[in-house]
Amino acid sequence: MYYKDDGSIDYKDLANELANMLHGYPYGEPPETLGMIADELRTDPGGRHGHAMLVAAYASRWYAKWQITDVSVFDDLIEAATRAGEFYGTAVCPAPGEHEHPKIDAADPEGAAEIMVLIGDPEGSAADSFRDAEHLDLDAMNCPGYLRELAAETVRDLTQARRERFEVPPADAELDERYLTEDGRTDLDALLSDIERQKYSSIDPAAEKAAVWASRRLLGDARPEERAPLALAVAHLAQHCYWGSAAPSVAALYNEALRTFDLAALDRPCPHTDGHSVQIRDTPRHARALAFPPEDADDNGERCPRRVAAYVQEMIDYTAQYMSRS
Repeated sequence: MYYKDDGSIDYKDLANELANMLHGYPYGEPPETLGMIADELRTDPGGRHGHAMLVAAYASRWYAKWQITDVSVFDDLIEAATRAGEFYGTAVCPAPGEHEHPKIDAADPEGAAEIMVLIGDPEGSAADSFRDAEHLDLDAMNCPGYLRELAAETVRDLTQARRERFEVPPADAELDERYLTEDGRTDLDALLSDIERQKYSSIDPAAEKAAVWASRRLLGDARPEERAPLALAVAHLAQHCYWGSAAPSVAALYNEALRTFDLAALDRPCPHTDGHSVQIRDTPRHARALAFPPEDADDNGERCPRRVAAYVQEMIDYTAQYMSRS
């Protein structure tokens, strides 16, 4: 894929895949596509194919941030763009004001693919549909000052994205003060109040911090009576891994914490033959029912241990899809 029989890059296939990937509908495997781009850029940072791959890497950096869970893809792209930056050194535009550098717009994947093709294979068949007067300034496209800036921005943005997405947020002493009582118990009311801030698909920062704290509590000193409410607190944020684009490192922390939960109830039948009163995805309500059991013994299955264990298992399986890979 992306190579012709003679071993040269098939720019037509690569351009189509780049545009589809940046639109969010790749036909191939994005880690493989980005790995190929990094390999080509690293191999020939100063040649026209390297210039073209730098454009592709630059155009892909935001897609990588939000969609790639394999940290090695980031490392490969950063290494390749760094090598390109070293090649260009302190180059500046040799003709300032005489030509206009092409703009690579995140909202225009086809435009990015077009620039890549025109730089990498200007005489090839893939460039035929692009050849008109406004696109033929190859000097501007291959300007060393322009390419140096692309390399620097690619390294900067991917390095920052790698840090944000693959490093687990540090422990927060202020949250210990908020969520721990004087006798060392979890203040579940305070914790769940912050967890309940998560209402929509976009991740609420305060709710995520609370879920990260709850994950660490499960992995550490959680008391037996706290474990089920804490697990549901984590699960409430974990279910937003896809739509909220949770960081892979955070998804991995959720997964690790939920795996500490006792799932033995799954081996026992559910005693609630008449069903359960509310949907399990209303996790804050369930967590409160577990943390503060009502005097009424008939909970309609709201605190059913088998049901809680089944949901925790579901979230373990779900978060595994969004964990960081190495």
